Amino acid sequence: MLLRYCLLPLSLLALLPFANADAATKFFVGAGGRVRLSHPANLNPTRTFSGRALMTAGWRTMWDGKPVGRGIGVARFWQIAKPRDGVGQVIEMVQIGFSRDAGVIARCGTDGAKGPNGRRLPDRMLGGHRWTAYSNGDAGMSQGIAATNLRTVVEGTCYAVDRITYSIKAAGAPSRTAPTQAVAAAAMDGILATVHVGRRR
Repeated sequence: MLLRYCLLPLSLLALLPFANADAATKFFVGAGGRVRLSHPANLNPTRTFSGRALMTAGWRTMWDGKPVGRGIGVARFWQIAKPRDGVGQVIEMVQIGFSRDAGVIARCGTDGAKGPNGRRLPDRMLGGHRWTAYSNGDAGMSQGIAATNLRTVVEGTCYAVDRITYSIKAAGAPSRTAPTQAVAAAAMDGILATVHVGRRR
């Protein structure tokens, strides 16, 4: 069960070179400095959170499609890749957003595990904060989605990070230059590992 937030404009969004880092890495700052992460220079963030097939309701959806509160999408990174089994294509993705809606904050770490597809995972430390973690998935005739969802409340704000693998068996093969699924997945996992939220310490 992935949460769906209605997107609102984000006034402060910066993409800056990561100081003293490898030339192939950039540093992203969003949400007025309250979301920070690093990413490969060849992967640019987008604030387009439109859904794909099984995610038609938005960038985070509950499987029944019902909205659960208001929030702001900060950034989505994604890459089309060659699937491990060689059939169709796969999209590896990581996305982050937040909400200050009281109802969302109250259920920040519990909603996701209530659905039929949700499974609670051990809590995870990320950027110095403890995150509630759970897995979700769904599948159709020729497509499937698997997600690891992380939620935490910091300074009165519910932050949401989704690490998603979306496979489309019926899609055409990706371009010859597309990375393998393993390479794309490693890039997204690398981005996820650098996420910091809240005020700088």
